[in-house]
Amino acid sequence: MKTICVISTNWLKDEIAFRNHLLSMINGLLKKGYFVNLISMDESDYILLENVNFKHHKIQFLNTKISSFVKRGALEAKISLNAINKANVLNCDYNLVMIPSMFLLHFSFLLKGKNNILDIRDLSWEYLSEKSIVKRLAKNFFKLLASLNLKNFFTINVNSTHELNYILDLGFSKNSIIQVQNGVSEEVYSELSQLVDKDEITKPTITYIGNVGLAQDLSTFVEASKVLKDWNFNIVGHGTDFNRIQCLVDQNQENIKFWGQVDFVKIKDLYIASDVLYAQLTPEFSGAMPSKLYEYIVTGRYVIYGGVGEACNNLKKFENVSIIEPLNSNVLVNELIKLKKSKAFFAHSDRNKLMIQKEFVRENIIDNFIDFFESKLNS
Repeated sequence: MKTICVISTNWLKDEIAFRNHLLSMINGLLKKGYFVNLISMDESDYILLENVNFKHHKIQFLNTKISSFVKRGALEAKISLNAINKANVLNCDYNLVMIPSMFLLHFSFLLKGKNNILDIRDLSWEYLSEKSIVKRLAKNFFKLLASLNLKNFFTINVNSTHELNYILDLGFSKNSIIQVQNGVSEEVYSELSQLVDKDEITKPTITYIGNVGLAQDLSTFVEASKVLKDWNFNIVGHGTDFNRIQCLVDQNQENIKFWGQVDFVKIKDLYIASDVLYAQLTPEFSGAMPSKLYEYIVTGRYVIYGGVGEACNNLKKFENVSIIEPLNSNVLVNELIKLKKSKAFFAHSDRNKLMIQKEFVRENIIDNFIDFFESKLNS
């Protein structure tokens, strides 16, 4: 039996979107007859999956959600080295390195095996600010490291056209790259495509579900909630920007609620209770396509996205979607007023659900990725 080591530095218990992607990848590999070793940063009692051909190796947990750029980078580097050292001990036939953790790429030259595959979920170093001299120098240095270390992989999977073009610009062969778009798992699709409608709409509800970080800058959402007292606003999730965003709410404001991290059962309840789903990425993240947007679309609910670039291009394929200027609460307010007046969010989109089922179910997408890297091995 072929063995593969899936190398991640994520904390799977907390990072739901990445966990869902990872589970689809692992299940796809198991179906293809691989014995899968997974490395991640989780507690010893955490159970991701039970299968006779799967083993989960947990490395030491280190909290990287801190404000200091230098300290956070040092911690992420340490976690990546721990993961790579563990992979070398396991010595599998293949290594599948999964980033957004850029240090797994930068330290990939330390991997003993030669059959290495790279799965890119994000080019995290490209989001470093140009305003700080330290971060600008770091950004250029990390780009150089990336270009040097791509040669350690015989094939690369990218998530977006932006990532594809970036990797090509760094000199990697197009014949060894496959673009596999984000999506949702079969299980998530099954659960969310059959949500019941809410009983009645008395006061409309708009909900954000996901990471509460600088990339999302939910101050736009909070400022809109102060104006639209005839709407309910939900923020579901946590992240490095959570405390700042929470402090922006007016002291006696009652139409916005912070739920923090909740389980999937509660997320389903919140989807049912919502009329509009909201997401935003600041312009610095124009190359990203959050998997959360596909999850939103599966529900059939109306979606408002504030952003530019890759995600906007993908969202144009769907109906019941408004794409607005990011970081502008007045634009969001006006869009919600218009939606309430037209009652556009009353109708849920079956067409969107069908498109997701045909094109964006992860298990089908991942089968194509596995077939691709196996063909490269055999060529």
